[in-house]
Amino acid sequence: MATQWFLSLEDRKILKAATGLGGGIGHEGDTCGALTGGVLSLGLYNQDHDYHRLCGDCIDFYRRFTRRFRTSKCREITGVRFKEGYDIRRFFLKGIRCLKVVYTSIESVFDIIQRPDSALPPKGPYRITPPFGTDEFHCASAVLSRIESQLKLNLDSISRMTQGFSGGIAFQGDICGALMGGVLALGTVYGTELQRTQPAMVFRAGFAAMKEGSRVFQNEDLHPSFKTSLRVGKLYRKFVSRFGSADCTDILGKACRPKNRDLCEEIAQTTSQFTLDLITGAR
Repeated sequence: MATQWFLSLEDRKILKAATGLGGGIGHEGDTCGALTGGVLSLGLYNQDHDYHRLCGDCIDFYRRFTRRFRTSKCREITGVRFKEGYDIRRFFLKGIRCLKVVYTSIESVFDIIQRPDSALPPKGPYRITPPFGTDEFHCASAVLSRIESQLKLNLDSISRMTQGFSGGIAFQGDICGALMGGVLALGTVYGTELQRTQPAMVFRAGFAAMKEGSRVFQNEDLHPSFKTSLRVGKLYRKFVSRFGSADCTDILGKACRPKNRDLCEEIAQTTSQFTLDLITGAR
């Protein structure tokens, strides 16, 4: 069962969509890509289970991760701010830290999906109460559906994996699900095919980063993933400029009107337009 699930994860569209998760969302240092990637994996695995099963799995995974690393943020785990001058040198000198985070996350995902049903966590209560019925609206899939209709893309397989991002990762108040929908859409359009990520390209990018620092990310031709990360970084900054934060709990907490479905739909609509502008404006 687990082997079949793992093989399905190799689907090219899914891996392309995840391209922009690296470096804490387009190298912005926010929620760790190993954490958001794990949430997507659990969304894939739980496609045929009810939402409470998925939510319980994501809560378990999120809490395991934050207990182990004391934070969910890339910049705090690595101690690196990718966009600040030559700080990226420390990442390449101490990059083994990220490998440990990735391996730990993979182990946690498999521990969760392989446990017996009798060990499943109880339903709720969630730290953030959803302001709408979870069966009716998911912020990430709302963004993806708008982009899908505008660009005539087939994003259904991606959208079905994103329900774990509701409420900032299973209502834990972390990265906004609407923003994650935009990130995954940009990955679908500009993301890296796995076979194009050759070791030689990784080493070349690493050497360039040691010399050029954060400017290395401006060179789209240096590594296939930079085309995505540049656009994801722009989306992230536009989102934070508009809503004051990328975290669900901060956005809803700072809202000057009631926390209701209308607010989340507005955020989803704005994020989808930001994303569409980045896609259509680049063509």
